Amino acid sequence: MSSAYDRNYALQQVRYFTAADLEANKQGQYSQPQLDRFKAERDFIQNSVGKYENKTPIVSIIFGVGFLFFVVILYLFGLFDSFQTMLGSLFLPVMAGALIFIMLFIFVIIPRSYKSSVEMYKSMGTPLSERPLSSIQVIEARADAYKSQAGINRRGHSVSAQVSYILQMDSIKFHVTEELMNAVENKSLYRVYCTNDGGVWTLLSMEALD
Repeated sequence: MSSAYDRNYALQQVRYFTAADLEANKQGQYSQPQLDRFKAERDFIQNSVGKYENKTPIVSIIFGVGFLFFVVILYLFGLFDSFQTMLGSLFLPVMAGALIFIMLFIFVIIPRSYKSSVEMYKSMGTPLSERPLSSIQVIEARADAYKSQAGINRRGHSVSAQVSYILQMDSIKFHVTEELMNAVENKSLYRVYCTNDGGVWTLLSMEALD
């Protein structure tokens, strides 16, 4: 196991954060570059959210077209005749019930879910003056850094197919860069300075401990 000095030196070489960031975070404060980064992220959300607003009818149309395509496929393969043979006199009531449920799903459930997602995304872009960052939190734990890829991480849990680099401290997981992941020595003790902004954990800085 490397010394705390060597591990801290490795962290600084990554340039994920600066010595000034770390010193500010130790005092329970955000450095100015960190504040500027959060402001830029929220400004980006505010500027991009307009692309997703008022698109509910389009989303419903897309799902509606997909449903019609699915119905055509069933008809061409003669599955409706099979269903009618299986269900007999219940065929029409079952089909009517299924149609009502699908229409409800396409024109009520999906639009509400989409609108809720857009509103949640929009709230993440609230200016810092209206929703300041939460207090910096400190976690001391042994690090577990790993890559999550191709739908399954190294523990066999299902995840996104997108490649992610994870630093786990206790039960908290941070998305980090590949360089930082490689600089962390697993099972060694670290102190992490972090924040939870809008339900998302963000790593601000960290230091190795003896």
